[in-house]
Amino acid sequence: MSGVLPMIILGSGDPMQHVIPHTLFEIGPFHFTNHMLMLLIAASLMLVAFPLAARNYPMVPSGMRNLLETLMLFVRDQVARPSLHEHTDRFVPYLWVLFFFILFNNLLGIVPLDPFSIIVFNRGHLFGTATAGISVTAGLAATSLVVIHTSGMLEQYRHQRQHGRSLVGAAAKGFVVYWYNFVPHIPGVTGAVMFVPLLILELIAAGVKPFALCVRLFANMMAGHVVLASLLALAPALHALKDVGIAIPAILGCVALSFLELFVAFLQAYIFVFLTSMFIGAAVSPEH
Repeated sequence: MSGVLPMIILGSGDPMQHVIPHTLFEIGPFHFTNHMLMLLIAASLMLVAFPLAARNYPMVPSGMRNLLETLMLFVRDQVARPSLHEHTDRFVPYLWVLFFFILFNNLLGIVPLDPFSIIVFNRGHLFGTATAGISVTAGLAATSLVVIHTSGMLEQYRHQRQHGRSLVGAAAKGFVVYWYNFVPHIPGVTGAVMFVPLLILELIAAGVKPFALCVRLFANMMAGHVVLASLLALAPALHALKDVGIAIPAILGCVALSFLELFVAFLQAYIFVFLTSMFIGAAVSPEH
């Protein structure tokens, strides 16, 4: 019965409780949530795993090293380089960190840690899926937004410096030229009249891009876990009703959905980084 009790506790109640942030402790107005804990765990795992993998690196990597190298080469050559071209080496460290940070958080959300927290700490919802929280994905999207437009302005600044402008002059003109190039260039009076409306539309579009990054990652990770929690809730309920014929398919459905969640964890990390690299490439490209 002791092994079934955590399942009954986790399977009961609102499935949304498995994805929303839960406050673990408070320090004044600051609320430390389980999503923050998972972010720290993911960051700590990265700080441990990658230095260990890079130490005494063999000529022919194997095991986990081979997997990490394959993923890094994939992000650099298949995701970043088609969009960034000669700028790839400058931005690929950020894209690597972004990809693996999202991936680690997605994968940690699949690991069933809550039964462990109930048995050991007598407390549920101690862990969770950080990327199923809108505040976490919004922070990731905001970081990409800053990188995208800062990179574009710095590229214009470098271009102005190559033409002999002073430090202040290059910074000022680079800033103006970058935002001026947001508007499609229409010759004549029509271009002058439409400049402000088009600029407003393009600025809105620039804000929609990170919003789409935020919502796509959040919605996919949240939806999968809510469906999984809903299916899992059937198992203890049907077990209590002695309806084993339906409980077994519910459990098998959870197993199949867990494999799908594993695929989605990699897919969403890929999509987030792929779109980010495209947006950075558009910001630093000469035609922009």
